[in-house]
Amino acid sequence: MKLKVKTLPLVMTILSGLYLIYVISSENTTLVADAVGGDPGGKLIPSIIAVFLFLGFLYITIKERPVGKKMEKETAVLLALTFVLALLYVVLTKTIGFIILTTIVLYSLEYLYSTIGEKRKPLSAVIGGIGTLIVTVAVYTLMRLLTKTLGRMARAGSLPSAFTSSTLNAVIAIVFVLMFIILLYFTLHKLLKKKGLFRVANSGLITFSTVLLLYVVFKQFFLVALAPGLLNF
Repeated sequence: MKLKVKTLPLVMTILSGLYLIYVISSENTTLVADAVGGDPGGKLIPSIIAVFLFLGFLYITIKERPVGKKMEKETAVLLALTFVLALLYVVLTKTIGFIILTTIVLYSLEYLYSTIGEKRKPLSAVIGGIGTLIVTVAVYTLMRLLTKTLGRMARAGSLPSAFTSSTLNAVIAIVFVLMFIILLYFTLHKLLKKKGLFRVANSGLITFSTVLLLYVVFKQFFLVALAPGLLNF
């Protein structure tokens, strides 16, 4: 019996499978071990994205059978855009950097998917995206400055040697980020919500929280080599 499937999900499944093969075989993301040890390498996050893309499109291919109705144009465009952004993410991460590129990609997808079927406000969305990027980079910079300063002071003997521990620095960083998440929720998020920009506010806060928490967990707890890119300081 011939299996009937929708064309677009099938094509996206094949492409995401090829993308997974590319991530695994790419020399640019070869597993490495740094001087600290325990670094799973730059392949980890691209591989996770690739696996989720492949499994997601495979599920859609199997479950979503043709029923005489074509896939809505907006849905098809968003699926294609998701795949293109994922490919660009892998190709450009080393140059642009994890923080900047993840913020741009995640904000874009979060806003677009959360506003399916709604009338979008392109100008507000773009301004919200730029604002999210500025705030994320600023808090990231402050966080890095804080942990580096504490480590430098500990090595100089001004603070206990425990502050040279990567685990303690990771805990400090995650508390620092959580404080800013709470601060932004009760200030900027509520202000934008009152102005009728709930989707922009939500997308910005979700993006900010996700990017910085991912950075702390992967970079400082698991010592993954996340590309600094343009923020290499």
